[in-house]
Amino acid sequence: MNQQLIFNNDFVLDSARQAVRFSCLVSGLKVYCFIPLPAEQPPDNFLQQIKADAFHWEDAAEQAIADDSYNTAGEIWL
Repeated sequence: MNQQLIFNNDFVLDSARQAVRFSCLVSGLKVYCFIPLPAEQPPDNFLQQIKADAFHWEDAAEQAIADDSYNTAGEIWL
């Protein structure tokens, strides 16, 4: 386990960004990760699916962080 990367298990719908948002601590700094909502699926169902697949999304976020795939706002979009 990467001790410099801690996931907060705080998956929520971010309607303003049309995405599911979760956060992690990267060397003590909070980073927000986003997963865009698909047009064909109800947001609440998508959130439940994301929560059920949390380890997959955390792995994807860990890889994106390792690849330094931050946008200009310091966010990770998966």
